Amino acid sequence: MGRHSIPDPEDSSEAGRGAGDERPDAPHADQYPEYDEYDADDSDYDESEYDDADYDDADYDDGYDDPEHGVAGADPGDHGGGYPRLEDGEATTTKFATTPGAPNRRDWESSEWTGSHRAITPKRRGISVGVIVALVTVVVVVGAVIAWRFFGDALSQRSQAGAARCVAGEVDVAVVVDPSIADQITPLADEFGQSAAPIGDKCVKVGVKAADSDAVVDGFSGSWPGDLGQQPALWIPASSISEARVEAAAGQKTVSDSRSLVTSPVMLAVRPQLKSALGQRSWGALPGLQANPTALDGLDLPGWGSLKLALPLTGDGDATYLAAEAVASAAAPQGQPPTAGSSAIATLRAAQPKLADDKSSTAMDAMLDADDPATADVHAVVATEQQIFQRGSQADAKDKLAAWLPSGPTAVADYPTVLLSGTWLSQEQISAASEFARFLRKPEALADLAAAGFRADGTTPPKSDVTDFGSLPAALSVGDGGVRATLANLVSAPAQNPAATVLLDQSMTTDEGGKSRLANVTAALTARLQALPPTSAVGLWTFDGVAGRSEVPMGPLADQIGGTPRSQVLTTNLNGQVASNGGAVSFTTLRLMYPEAVANFREGQPNSILVITAGPHTDQSLDGPGLQDFIKQTFNQARPVAVNVVDFGADPDRSTWEAVAQTTGGEYQNLDSSAGPELTAALTAALG
Repeated sequence: MGRHSIPDPEDSSEAGRGAGDERPDAPHADQYPEYDEYDADDSDYDESEYDDADYDDADYDDGYDDPEHGVAGADPGDHGGGYPRLEDGEATTTKFATTPGAPNRRDWESSEWTGSHRAITPKRRGISVGVIVALVTVVVVVGAVIAWRFFGDALSQRSQAGAARCVAGEVDVAVVVDPSIADQITPLADEFGQSAAPIGDKCVKVGVKAADSDAVVDGFSGSWPGDLGQQPALWIPASSISEARVEAAAGQKTVSDSRSLVTSPVMLAVRPQLKSALGQRSWGALPGLQANPTALDGLDLPGWGSLKLALPLTGDGDATYLAAEAVASAAAPQGQPPTAGSSAIATLRAAQPKLADDKSSTAMDAMLDADDPATADVHAVVATEQQIFQRGSQADAKDKLAAWLPSGPTAVADYPTVLLSGTWLSQEQISAASEFARFLRKPEALADLAAAGFRADGTTPPKSDVTDFGSLPAALSVGDGGVRATLANLVSAPAQNPAATVLLDQSMTTDEGGKSRLANVTAALTARLQALPPTSAVGLWTFDGVAGRSEVPMGPLADQIGGTPRSQVLTTNLNGQVASNGGAVSFTTLRLMYPEAVANFREGQPNSILVITAGPHTDQSLDGPGLQDFIKQTFNQARPVAVNVVDFGADPDRSTWEAVAQTTGGEYQNLDSSAGPELTAALTAALG
């Protein structure tokens, strides 16, 4: 290949770049002056092979001013800058710019070396579709691998974190709820379990069990029944009246916190015709309508007879207990506590319809399924607004069912979240139960409860054809837990027909709750006596430090004593009792009266003596062992008279009283105070 000729293709392909020369083939003329010119006559290529349309000559100047390389058009022999002189006879070539002089001028990197006077731009070559598909496939596969590793690591880390947070296992939280709200609390408990933070490195697992308040109260009063599962950390009864009953049975320390979750007023589920007839009557009118065999006939409902109001105790959402409070409060004389109206509760219950069981559903069916509402076994059922709403959601319910709200203060089921405290609970369970109670008060949870017919702050009630969820009068206020427990016991444990004599210690002067112990006891006794049937036989003895005496002889409460019913004589006497110091002759008084009780034994009734004392016995003529021997000798299996004892505080005579109660088949109960609801429960158990 000549110095000024274009390399042959063979040279380019076989020798490679720069072969046979220390200088590269790249056309940097400023570095290699010998490449600035060549003999065009030696060129072997044909310019016709290149389409002029592929480039524009305008893009290239014939020459350019460059002080380093000389000036275009100058004497070829004048090379300036040390260029060697060409031999005569050789034509000079046009110089190529190594750097574009204009924006459109191409350099060697962007053009193709042709060996001619110009660098040309090659035709744009297409990209194979197969290459594109291959590239896209590679990108997708690589992206998928990266994503898989990223999310796989994230999920792995999350699983590890989830496992790490439950390193100590699970904490089981037992929750017992009223059946009327169980369907709503159960899914909320599942939701809480999925989102709850761990308690002491333990995941929270909430188990919900539905149970009526009677079963829960009985469980706290004795042994917890196995069919209710674990003893709960949280209890949601239908109303705080059930909470008062538990505190009366198990002590106030059993409850650590209690707050209303949702509410539902107590109403009467009635036939639409009866709602119009009842009008604006109050709770106080119900006992009379129930007992009077022609009461509804007088309300323009001929052939209906009496009210026939059912008071269910199972599945009723505490409606019957709350209605009893409203009835007793309305019936009590002005200025008297609700317990003074206890007889109205007894009247209402005694005249209620006789059904197969005490379920709310049974009573509702008896009322709604009857072809003739006038002759139906049930005209009305005590129920909560929420229960009426649920029953009213059935087809054609509005033609058979209506909700009637008695005038006056409203009895309200307040559904408290009752946090419990006891040796059966761990701190983790207590904490988890508290967190769940807070969770239930979130707006989302309250909205779910409202949709089921409960009233909750900040929510919108559902539409209903049978109840309008209207505004309510002020809620009924009954009093302390002791009063509420007393009234509830009149409903849950209907009074028997006892034959009992009360032996009352007058020396109980200790102040408890702002009153003497004796004053608290006489008030509770009065309330219980008012709940007893009129055929019950009751008498009263008292003792102090000097002697024991008979105040009112035992006999039926309805019998007259000097023209006054025995029940009234007993009430007056109890209200007049005054506490005194000086000792107590309890042993000798019991020895005096027990033979008389055996002699006057009343067949067909549970006979007993109720001793209420705080001790100690101060008569030295008879000690504890002497009294025990006397009772053993006098007790008659054919005419059994049980001795029940309610004893306060640290009585040194406790062992004697326990032995006497056991010998006669009675019950001994020791109370710390007379100011709490425990006294009411004790008297209810002792007198029946």
